[in-house]
Amino acid sequence: MLVTKWKTYKRKKITKIAAFILLIICLLIGVSSALDITLNVQDYESITVKSYMKSNTLSNELRYAANRLEHLIRVYKSEKYIRDGKTVKYIDIDDSWQLTNLYNNYLAEKGYEDNADSEELFWIEKDKEIQDIKESIKKSDLVNYQNIIEDLNNPEGLIYYATDGYYECTNTGNDSRNHYSLQNAYVLIDGRGMKVEPNNGYSSYSSSLVDTYESIEDGTNRMVIYAAITDEGLSLRVDKWLKDRHTLIVNIFIITMCLIVLITCLAYLLAETGKVAEDEAIHMAKFDRLFPDLSLLVIAGIIAIINLGFYNVFNIRYTSEKLMKLAMLSSAAALFSLFLIFFLSIARHYKNRTLVKKSLAYMIITRLSAAAVKIAAGGPLMFKSIAALISLMAVSAYFSDNLVLLIVVGFAAVYYVSRKVRTFEAILKGLRTAKQGDYEFKIQVDGSGEFKQLSEDINTITSGFNIAVQNEVKSERLKSELITNVSHDIKTPLTSIISYVDLLKREGLQSPNAPKYLDVLDRKSSRLKTLTEDLFEAAKATSGSIEAHFERVNVNALVSQILGELDEKIMDSKLTFKVTSTDERLFAKADGRLLSRVMENLLSNIFKYALKESRVYIDLSQTEKEVFICFKNVSAFELNIPADELMLRFKRGDESRSSEGSGLGLAIAKSLMEIQNGILDISIDGDLFKAEIRLEKFH
Repeated sequence: MLVTKWKTYKRKKITKIAAFILLIICLLIGVSSALDITLNVQDYESITVKSYMKSNTLSNELRYAANRLEHLIRVYKSEKYIRDGKTVKYIDIDDSWQLTNLYNNYLAEKGYEDNADSEELFWIEKDKEIQDIKESIKKSDLVNYQNIIEDLNNPEGLIYYATDGYYECTNTGNDSRNHYSLQNAYVLIDGRGMKVEPNNGYSSYSSSLVDTYESIEDGTNRMVIYAAITDEGLSLRVDKWLKDRHTLIVNIFIITMCLIVLITCLAYLLAETGKVAEDEAIHMAKFDRLFPDLSLLVIAGIIAIINLGFYNVFNIRYTSEKLMKLAMLSSAAALFSLFLIFFLSIARHYKNRTLVKKSLAYMIITRLSAAAVKIAAGGPLMFKSIAALISLMAVSAYFSDNLVLLIVVGFAAVYYVSRKVRTFEAILKGLRTAKQGDYEFKIQVDGSGEFKQLSEDINTITSGFNIAVQNEVKSERLKSELITNVSHDIKTPLTSIISYVDLLKREGLQSPNAPKYLDVLDRKSSRLKTLTEDLFEAAKATSGSIEAHFERVNVNALVSQILGELDEKIMDSKLTFKVTSTDERLFAKADGRLLSRVMENLLSNIFKYALKESRVYIDLSQTEKEVFICFKNVSAFELNIPADELMLRFKRGDESRSSEGSGLGLAIAKSLMEIQNGILDISIDGDLFKAEIRLEKFH
């Protein structure tokens, strides 16, 4: 019971909508947490390293400062050094791409070869252009120098001093080693060696700084580099580190929880999409009429939009972070909702095994293939034969100098022709078999083409002949039975009437047997009259001369009324009637008069043929569209006849025809039901007889 309730609940539309909304909400919360991390966290190492003093980030900052100071002192020296043009004083052609391009163009223009003489002439003849390039390089060097100084001064609390023995670069004016070594984080490079505190991580120094340090050790370089972070600067960095760590831990936890819920909801939606509580079939939505491959294209487009548009939306943060978050979350909700709708449609097609068959590509390919086959198969045989012959001749001519290929083509042609001959012989055999009267024989031909189509046409014709012969045989048998039954049913009462009239003539009306003879005459004449009336009613019902006047019929009340009218017959029959119905009343769209006649015929049939002292069941039920009235009884006679033949005229379950029935009741009832757009179904299970009326429900 609980399993059934859970199955019903999880397949409800409202449950799926709730899972869809929950999934989108979790996605938005996850995106919001990811944005919080991206916007507010600088050092992702803080998630794994609790103490900033033990972090690789701290050591890297010191190493980076040392690398920048070494590059500045070695290359640019000072701002005055650059403005005086000393960075370009001894510049070589290979030191600047601009000079390299100018020199190459000069060689091409003059037609010179690359040698010392050409280079000397280049420096003389292109002096003005060279000076312009040097001036441009000076400006670039000055910008680079200022950028490095700004880069060094930007981190709060970073102090430094660097010199090559002549030029200095500092933001403290203090060249004392002790001033920097007294700090808790520093890097010292001089004649005493290289020292970093704390020395965390595995990042290395630049190759130029390593070379410089080696030259310092050799005594050929007097460069000194000191860099340190003050306690105030360290305190700020520690606070930011702990804040980053807290932000990372909280948001990663939120993202993890959201991811778990998101995956659970997605797995649920994928498992239950297309399913309902009533059955296990996959029910496609109206939206699924869209071709699956077009849905895949839309999904690809959504992914492309996310990839291309993410950075454009993210850059809005430079204008307003709140606006950026709003744009990011709203676009994420819209795009992922669309993605999920199309993705679930693909999932339903996959579960319904229509992912390929319902695709636009499959439809185009199959239609083009069918059209090509139709064109190839439907063309004139003479045209295709000539085309095949010309193709064979062309191939033979092309490979006339290659005996092996020619033999292969010849064998292929022989094989093809032999297959066609065998196919033709199979068709001839099928025709001869059909000619001898065996219409059930089927010609089996593989492949496609004219012979395949011809064999299918012949099989269709022989099947039609077979059905026609069977129908004719059945028709003749039924016609013979009909004549026999009608003759018997009319002749029997007529013979009795003639016999008893003759007796009355001989004995006279004063004979003591006269009342008995008159009673027989009355019964037999009534029987003949009833038979005649039934014949006329059957003729009218089948000819369509009876019109139905549709109205709202209360089926419960009609059944009760008919049973009340037949109460005396029910008592005489000694049958027990059991009527079952739903609590609500059943209304059918029918003609009350004709429906009463149908039920009276069925009940009359029951009175005549039901086993005495047995039960008769009348079940009333309905669906959303139909109303059902079912009569069930046990037959007094053995029913060895197909159910569909019982509804033929003059056909009885009592093959001995010893009962009073005419054999027209069920045939009339069937015709009257057809007039009312209803159905009368008969079924037989052993001696159990079941008649079911089906009518349109009145709305």
